[in-house]
Amino acid sequence: MKIPLTLNDKKVVLSAEPTDTLLYILRREQLYSVKCGCEKGICGNCMVLLDGEPVPSCKIPMGIIRDCSIVTLEHFKTAPLYQDIMTGFNQAGIHMCGYCNSGKIFTAYSILTKYYKPTLKQIQNAIKNLDSCCTDFSSLNNGILYAVAAKHEREGKKVNAKK
Repeated sequence: MKIPLTLNDKKVVLSAEPTDTLLYILRREQLYSVKCGCEKGICGNCMVLLDGEPVPSCKIPMGIIRDCSIVTLEHFKTAPLYQDIMTGFNQAGIHMCGYCNSGKIFTAYSILTKYYKPTLKQIQNAIKNLDSCCTDFSSLNNGILYAVAAKHEREGKKVNAKK
């Protein structure tokens, strides 16, 4: 079947079976930031943004994404929020392996877009199931907090300001 959608800000029509996973199709399209991990939707290695929300692409059947917008890490790297996240991760001393990047980055994106000043509990709840192959959770917590500060600085907001 033919499935029209927006992939990394480009209108495309992809051929796929309704039960093919988004992970499989994105890899076929040579978008290699999307990694195959647990295939249960838990680890985050295959995470993408589906209509602006982070989702595990291994659990998304192609038959339900007609006319949706998909963003992979390849494209997200051009966004200002990506730079904020990487600034925060660098400040926390996080050196990612490349395998689990999309899960960590898109989870940080989700936190930065949902909360003005996320609590440690909110961050811990969001990252608890991510694959931690290259980063300990304490450093990831700190990296996200630093990313929040970088976002506020880029936007010209005071870190202690109320929303």
